[in-house]
Amino acid sequence: MHQTLSVPDALASRARRLDEGDFSTQPFVHPGQVTSPRLVDVTSGQITEELRVAVPPGANVGRALHRVLDDLGPRAGCGRIVGGICQRIQYHVMIRAAAGVKPYVYGSPIVVDGQSMLISAAITVGHKDDGARILHCHGGFTDENGKAHGGHIILDETVAGGDGLVVRLCLFDGVDFVVTPDTETTFDLLKPVTKL
Repeated sequence: MHQTLSVPDALASRARRLDEGDFSTQPFVHPGQVTSPRLVDVTSGQITEELRVAVPPGANVGRALHRVLDDLGPRAGCGRIVGGICQRIQYHVMIRAAAGVKPYVYGSPIVVDGQSMLISAAITVGHKDDGARILHCHGGFTDENGKAHGGHIILDETVAGGDGLVVRLCLFDGVDFVVTPDTETTFDLLKPVTKL
């Protein structure tokens, strides 16, 4: 049974101070050349396809999604893990870089075993330059002790538990998300492109 989490006193106190204007911020500037505009708008008159994928308990989430998507061709999309239980989740969080151009990098993998309750997770389905599919996922969950976790979830290392997971996807025709180097952030980002 998962405990209901309340806001710890320290966070509530900090939130009150922020509401009262007792804070200071420092602007964050990416290391690369500023790119403007940061919005990329790609439209398509093609159809979309909505999917509901049930991932059974004990199944690797990434492999289950890849199996479904393999039958639908090289399509991109977005979606959500609506909720459910995982028996194992591997994820990363950003940490300050010790060296190099990037101020932050993904830290070492964090593995949480045991029955964790997924609160929500967003998935982007895209492709690398070589056409290989990528499943990019950010989400939040509580472990079996009620501790909150969140970050970049590695779906290929995550296993459904409990009664399984429900994933809803919206796949696009005519639009892809392609891993592309971004000069401003110096990260590879999934950018929308029109497919011919």
